[in-house]
Amino acid sequence: MLRGVVIALALMVAACGESGSGKVSKGFEKWVGQDISSLEVYTLDGEAQPLKDVAVEGKPVVLNVWATWCPPCLKEMPTLDALGKQGHYTVVAIATDGDVQTVKDFLKKQEWGAGVRVWYDANGIVTREKLGAAAVPVTYVLDKDLKVLDVQTGAHDWFARLGTK
Repeated sequence: MLRGVVIALALMVAACGESGSGKVSKGFEKWVGQDISSLEVYTLDGEAQPLKDVAVEGKPVVLNVWATWCPPCLKEMPTLDALGKQGHYTVVAIATDGDVQTVKDFLKKQEWGAGVRVWYDANGIVTREKLGAAAVPVTYVLDKDLKVLDVQTGAHDWFARLGTK
């Protein structure tokens, strides 16, 4: 039994990849141009949260799928926070941990967060089904109408990529 747990953990960590490519990540090309405004996950308080609610702000959206146990996810989160604080993008981070309390407890210990809206998708079920996000991190750059412009897997410096100096 312990061996099975160790193997499962090793697979989850391996899925937590890093990528440096500027092209759309392999396997995600079909998402470019897709309208994902119908995506609905939850706030950390358990309220249904449709993605289309952020479109009313009229800004492009950076949608990040992550988990508290993923080192590359945590590496890029401060850059997403800085991008969100700048105000040119709405930044949404969807946590895919198995327990929402784990996410809440984790966020209390972080120095970042004001620039990122954190939502929740238990075990990544919705993001896997609706966005093809089988591993984390994966980030979708959307236009103001919530159509996918780019998809990147792995950790990136999102402020360096999209922020203005």
